[in-house]
Amino acid sequence: MKAWGIVCIALGALWGMGVTVRERRRKRTAVADFRAALARMAEEIRISRVPLPALLDRLAEGVHTDAGTFFRRVAEGARHGRAPSALWRASLHELPLSASDCQTLSEFASTLRGDEEQIRRAAELAAERLEKSLTEMDSAARTDLQQSAALIFSAAALLAILLY
Repeated sequence: MKAWGIVCIALGALWGMGVTVRERRRKRTAVADFRAALARMAEEIRISRVPLPALLDRLAEGVHTDAGTFFRRVAEGARHGRAPSALWRASLHELPLSASDCQTLSEFASTLRGDEEQIRRAAELAAERLEKSLTEMDSAARTDLQQSAALIFSAAALLAILLY
C-alpha cells in the first residue's frame, strides 16, 4: 500500500512538471509567433502596399496558434470598420503573454494609425524586443525547471519517507 502511495506521489510530481513545461512552451510559442509575424509584417510593408486587413490575414495563415487567432480577429474587425489599434489592444488580454510582452505589443498597436514607414519601424522595434524577451525566457526556463524539479521531487521524497 505504501509503495502505491509513493508511485502516486511520483506520478503527481511528474504531472506537475509536465503542466509547467506545457504552459511555458505555450507562452514561448506565442511570443515567437508574434516576433516572426511582426518581422514579416515589416518586410511586407517594405515590399508591397497591402491593406492592413489583408496583411493580417497573410500573417495569420502562417501561424496556427494563439497568434493566428489574434491576427484573424483583428483583421475581421478591421474589415468591419473597427479601429485596428483598439481591436489589437482588446485582444491582447486573451493571449498567454507576460506583462512586458503585452506592453510591447500594445505600444505597437498605437502606430497602426500611422503611415507605412512608421508602422514598419515600430514592427521592427517590437520584433527586436520580443526577440530579447525570448532569449530571457529561454535562460529563465532552464533555471525555473531545475528549481521546480528539485522542489517537487524533494517534497515527493519527504512524503515517501513519512509514509514509511
